[in-house]
Amino acid sequence: MHNYKQGINIIGYTKGSFGLGEAVRLNIKAAKKHNIPLSLIDYNEVKNNPKYQYSFEYPVNLVQISLQDLKSFFGVINPDLFKGKYTILFLVWESEYIAPELLENLNLFNEIWTTSHYCKSIFQKTYNNPIIIVPHPVEVALDTADKKNTIAFFDEKKFSFLFIFSYHSSIERKNPFFLIEAFKTAFGNNANVELVIKTVGGDHYRKSRQQLQKCISNTKNIKIFDIELDKNNVNQLINNCNAYVSMHHSEGFGLTLAEAMFLGKPTIATNYSGNTEFMNDNNSYLIDFQVGHIENPDKNFCAKTIWANPKLSSAVDKLIEVYENPSLRNSKANHASLYIKEKLSFYAIGMLIKERLNYLYANFENVTAGQNQNAYFINQLQLVKAENTQLQKEIRRMKKNIIIRFILFLKNSIRKIKLSIKNSSVKKKEYKMPELIFQNSITSNQNKKDRKEVA
Repeated sequence: MHNYKQGINIIGYTKGSFGLGEAVRLNIKAAKKHNIPLSLIDYNEVKNNPKYQYSFEYPVNLVQISLQDLKSFFGVINPDLFKGKYTILFLVWESEYIAPELLENLNLFNEIWTTSHYCKSIFQKTYNNPIIIVPHPVEVALDTADKKNTIAFFDEKKFSFLFIFSYHSSIERKNPFFLIEAFKTAFGNNANVELVIKTVGGDHYRKSRQQLQKCISNTKNIKIFDIELDKNNVNQLINNCNAYVSMHHSEGFGLTLAEAMFLGKPTIATNYSGNTEFMNDNNSYLIDFQVGHIENPDKNFCAKTIWANPKLSSAVDKLIEVYENPSLRNSKANHASLYIKEKLSFYAIGMLIKERLNYLYANFENVTAGQNQNAYFINQLQLVKAENTQLQKEIRRMKKNIIIRFILFLKNSIRKIKLSIKNSSVKKKEYKMPELIFQNSITSNQNKKDRKEVA
């Protein structure tokens, strides 16, 4: 049996300040909890820095990028990633429908890790290899708040509901307009309760931001803050609210919900998708729903998108119940905190990763060569795909070269000249044809006249 150097190469947005970056760093922390050797590769550097040096130290790779990233992944990554390696794709999705063009490269990976049974059920429809559930680990640290970012988000005299989302994650999916409608229906202008919505990225989605602001124009107890905060200040924000709420259409996991539960906050959410991995009637408030199609397709989700539509009556009931029943909300919040700390700790998720890696290394020859009858061909397709996209990239680069561009310009100019000469020749023929027809007509009439005279 071959003695493999055990560890894992992790390729992802390791320094990214957005969701994908946070997610990969959580897995890194979980792996480190069990001293799993790691080789970290920043995918942002891979894409944008030609001088970035990296290597694959271990036989197992974990690629943690978005489904949309797969379109260009094989064109920028070193093809050595696939040579004699077992490559895992960590993937999350938020609709029961995935466009076919996003799936064409999925089966080039040996295995998928995903955060919930909801996501697994989606990928199982088109993916044939193992799918392992590895939830996001959740441990929230509360350091001293950064004074530069200190804002009076909440009125201490009011019961404060909080919702956080990024415009980059799709305002349609996050469903804040429905949340505002439910809050207005539940509380009207009740001065003792407030809804605070913290957003980020509004400068890039100004129309959506204006629509959201317009939606609260006649209210006194709903506030929206579009501001970027560091992770510690986001944690502090969640910790300072009275309840956290998300009336989303779908979540691959629902990290802020889990973080609020960790901090002992009563949480309200749609009873659908990834958040049901850790939310139940014992530890949270779940809103009834109906499955349906997207109403307003955006750049992230097309018209065929299928997800949940929360019911207004159920949403209103849950908001009022949280506000009016402190005994129940405290009980659920305590259960929530205990559950998250036990099931989703760095230690617990790190153990899932460790056990899966132990299995892969103990059976490495079998899983790489005998996983299925097409394992060899999949590996060859991986290499061909990578080489082809690299070649296309090189061709695009060459076209930018000034000498080659000049040659192409000359060839194009010559082609145009030849075409012009050809068109000119055709026009001359077209011009002569009427004259020729006229001459033939005169000749024919003269012959007829001669025949009559002879007769």
